[in-house]
Amino acid sequence: KETLSENIYMRPEAAAALEALFAGAAEDGLTLYATSGYRSYSTQKAIFERKLERMTEEQANDSVAKPGYSEHQTGLAMDIEGETTKGTGLTEAFGESPEGIWAAEHCAEYGFVVRYPKGKETVTGISYEPWHFRYVGRELAAFLKKKGLTLEEYYQLLAL
Repeated sequence: KETLSENIYMRPEAAAALEALFAGAAEDGLTLYATSGYRSYSTQKAIFERKLERMTEEQANDSVAKPGYSEHQTGLAMDIEGETTKGTGLTEAFGESPEGIWAAEHCAEYGFVVRYPKGKETVTGISYEPWHFRYVGRELAAFLKKKGLTLEEYYQLLAL
């Protein structure tokens, strides 16, 4: 009997949107894979501690969220990879792959944003992650894409 690991879980609305995103990619001849969705506090803690073994705390903070601060703990985020980059690990190469280009271009149609886009590292506080998609709903995703905003920039607009 196969058991599902926690890392592919998402909230139902986000999971349905992700399935639709993957189906849209398939219609265009591309294959996407879910690699990391929901993470418990303990899983996030272990990931962060592994990073700390290989780099400084500042470097670790730039590349992975501290436990309790990860979007993966919300059930609204998914790390994805494509057929051409499968098995190479989550790297910036995904952003240049056919699947990564397609996903970035079409994700808003399904309610997702590339959460940590290139050139916005100082705004988000996180390194460029073309594989990290966050479900925000179609309306907000379309608005953010049209305006070229991150969630942080959107929240700043709301505060004005």
